Amino acid sequence: MSNSLLRWILAACLFTPAVQAQTYEPGWVLRSSGDTLKGEVENAFWVEPPTFIRFRPNAASPSELFRPRQLRAVGFRGGRYFRYEALPIDHAAQTNLVSLPRGNKTDVQTDSLLAEVLLEGHATLFRVVRPGTTHYLIQQAGRPVLELSERKYLRAEANGTWVIADGNNYRAQLTLYFGDCPAARDAAQTTEFTTSDLVTLVQAYNQQCGPTRQPGRSYLAQPQALIPRRKLAFMGGLLAGLRYNRIESPSANIAGPCVDCGVHPFAGLYAELLRPGRNLAIYGELSGSKFNSQVREFAGYNSQNSTYLFSRVDYQAWLGTARLGLRYFFPLPQEWQWFITAGYELNFVFSPRVTGTTSPPPLYADDVSMDKYAAPSLLPHLGLGLRSQRFTLSLDGQAYKSVAPENDGTFFFANYALRLGLGYRLSRHPDQAR
Repeated sequence: MSNSLLRWILAACLFTPAVQAQTYEPGWVLRSSGDTLKGEVENAFWVEPPTFIRFRPNAASPSELFRPRQLRAVGFRGGRYFRYEALPIDHAAQTNLVSLPRGNKTDVQTDSLLAEVLLEGHATLFRVVRPGTTHYLIQQAGRPVLELSERKYLRAEANGTWVIADGNNYRAQLTLYFGDCPAARDAAQTTEFTTSDLVTLVQAYNQQCGPTRQPGRSYLAQPQALIPRRKLAFMGGLLAGLRYNRIESPSANIAGPCVDCGVHPFAGLYAELLRPGRNLAIYGELSGSKFNSQVREFAGYNSQNSTYLFSRVDYQAWLGTARLGLRYFFPLPQEWQWFITAGYELNFVFSPRVTGTTSPPPLYADDVSMDKYAAPSLLPHLGLGLRSQRFTLSLDGQAYKSVAPENDGTFFFANYALRLGLGYRLSRHPDQAR
């Protein structure tokens, strides 16, 4: 990645405007034991099935974290509704053009998950979104679950070329499934593969052919207050801590493995651009710290013994660091989170100051090169962290290349920096109600 591209991406990450939305909304959870808890549920505006649910009795209470297997259902008052079900999901269904299979293959597996309920009645319609495709499932008592999924595949032509084909035969599946209900069977011929059309079709079956001839309860129309109001969210704040440098001199001809084996304070700004599910974020950082180093400079020529003279220059400088990477969050009880971070950095040296020289002094004292720092290896920086409310504690490390000619610092390295930092969020939480 070029330095200019990295700078532009970092700027976009740091200065993307925030979009506000409410997280905790009135709702309920039905535990696997059969107990119903009413209060507030964290609305993460899920696209894929939720992997955890946070619930609290009221705004003043600590939250409790539930895994899907601990629940039978979860819902918002007048909004979205999820049920824990074991459903057949075709894992081979795909619409991503770079991942299309050769041939119309199926791989149906039974997944236990929190499926979104679109219509609940004698015939119930679920929606499950997986990467690359959307699945709709129709469930009736005493009948196998019907799974419908959008899918494309590569089909071989007679001339040996491969073309993209549509493998979604949902109309034929629906016609067969609702064969004993003329109203639904006929409607299937013109039904589009959309949420609204499928809800209308299954509702027609419930009203015209269900045992009670009663419509099911639709969860498709949500109140305006519960419609997802953002796709991304922004958080940012201050960052400070301690940095331990273990670096060599940028001059390969200076003996000694380390010229800055010391601890230095650092401080800066951080920002995160979070996905709707709030488990993955683009992470950016700008920070500054001091470091010590040495260079070897030409000091003259000794004509008596025909040798070149060199002087060692000790200096201290400021190091500006720009980092860009990804951060993945894992939920913990009581609204704590732990996370892992990976990314790359750019370093900038400025305001160097000479702290000492050996004799004889450098011949060109005004041209001493003091603008170098260790170059990062191809390995990304890696980090772990813990977050609660506005505070974030993080520990990370970055590997640097060696300047010694006998060492290949591309992947194997002797230089590194370790940092222990504490972040404080200045912005409002993007999911906090105003």
